[in-house]
Amino acid sequence: MGLTTLSPTPDIEYDAQFNPLHLIEVALKEEDELLDFLERQPNECWAQDLKMFYPRAHKVGGLPVFRNLQRVLTSGLENRTTWYHMNTYHFCFLYDVLVRFAFNYNQDNRKGRLDALPELKGKPIHIKSFVNNYFFNVAFLMDEDKYNSLTQEEKLKIGYKCPCQFGAINGLTPTREEMELQSSRSYPYSVYV
Repeated sequence: MGLTTLSPTPDIEYDAQFNPLHLIEVALKEEDELLDFLERQPNECWAQDLKMFYPRAHKVGGLPVFRNLQRVLTSGLENRTTWYHMNTYHFCFLYDVLVRFAFNYNQDNRKGRLDALPELKGKPIHIKSFVNNYFFNVAFLMDEDKYNSLTQEEKLKIGYKCPCQFGAINGLTPTREEMELQSSRSYPYSVYV
């Protein structure tokens, strides 16, 4: 979706204060700390830990894949001179990161919320609204049996045409190229003057 189709939350003040870029920055930084923690755990615990922390993305790889996806997304976010395209692996990983971050943030006390995202003034994150507004690719939320039963035409009709969606939904480990962001050759939003 483009910026012109944002659907507001019931809280006008929240909408005015919400900074999606800052949310992603903070969540990815916290994710780096979580990955450090998980790497310190015994290897035999990794599969169960990944399933718990990454309920959607756990089937596409292990800690090295998630470490790389976190690094790639952080690097792309920090590079303000280039627009990038994300694929289904990126969206799937980022979805798990943001949903967990929002849950923890929303359960935190006011001081914890203010420390994490001061611009929200302690208000809870409306993660469903965020996903609806900023995730144009949610194919990974579909059950693999349901996805695999759709024809190509049915997938296109419901908007499932993002690169790597088959692999992400069916638990295939991304290749090195699939983990990288693709630079865009055009500005992704219409400019209205």
